[in-house]
Amino acid sequence: MSSSRLRVLVSGASGFIGSHLVDRLTSRGHVVYALDKVNGTSTADFSNLIPFVGCRLDRIVHLGASASSQISIRDPRTDFTDNLIGTFNICELARLAKVAIIFNSTMKIYPGDDGLISPYGLSKKVGEMYIREYHELYDVPFVINRPSSVYGPRQNGTEDGGWLSWFVKASLMNERITLFGNGTQSRDALYIDDHIDLLVEEVEEFNSFKNEDFDFGGGQTNEVTLLEALKYLRYENYTFAARLPGDIQRFVCDNEKIKQYTAWCPKIQWKVGVDRTVEYLSNTSRK
Repeated sequence: MSSSRLRVLVSGASGFIGSHLVDRLTSRGHVVYALDKVNGTSTADFSNLIPFVGCRLDRIVHLGASASSQISIRDPRTDFTDNLIGTFNICELARLAKVAIIFNSTMKIYPGDDGLISPYGLSKKVGEMYIREYHELYDVPFVINRPSSVYGPRQNGTEDGGWLSWFVKASLMNERITLFGNGTQSRDALYIDDHIDLLVEEVEEFNSFKNEDFDFGGGQTNEVTLLEALKYLRYENYTFAARLPGDIQRFVCDNEKIKQYTAWCPKIQWKVGVDRTVEYLSNTSRK
């Protein structure tokens, strides 16, 4: 348990990463306030944030987002509303409440091999710009995270996002998987527990990370291609389609910058994480 009891507002608290973070912070004795669009408290509506202006918050962890490049391409308006307006409102709350922001951005702020950025990546990139401007103009402290390919239990993996969890779910349900490209694209998979370890450390030791941005993921030891993941799952019910705009053939973090600020490193090897996800989804389907 943490020696200092903090008051933390978590947006996206009912989501994949948010629900894990809320559980961990609560177990460590912190007071957690939850916001989530699915519960009618979207950050895109500033009226949901006004009650927290006088709440003496210590941190805001902003995880709430529409987190799919594919959906953002089909529906850029919703992506803009949820991600950019939502992040702007969080900045305003932080300014008024004089509280620090820990923001989960995305690796997709970087252009793909075709030079394009999806609306999702763009909304996150502009969100980062707002956070930095609020720091410069209003002295709002921040940490910006860009985690790579987080996966694990509770993730609602679909063809639109959460690819590794989607592969596990599809393999258990014998659903056809579409590989957008030739399947040799690789990512450094980051298991959810490892990501939560770092988020909790940022919450509790904020000054060690203050006003910096970090790219991080599973690292080179957790690099896996789409086809390698399917081979490990022994699943062959898949087909191929054209690559998506903004896609990157290989994205693997070296984690060098984050190592300068913390002893954190990924502990869960991707095959172990996949096995845990298989077990979780298998147990869930039997309930």
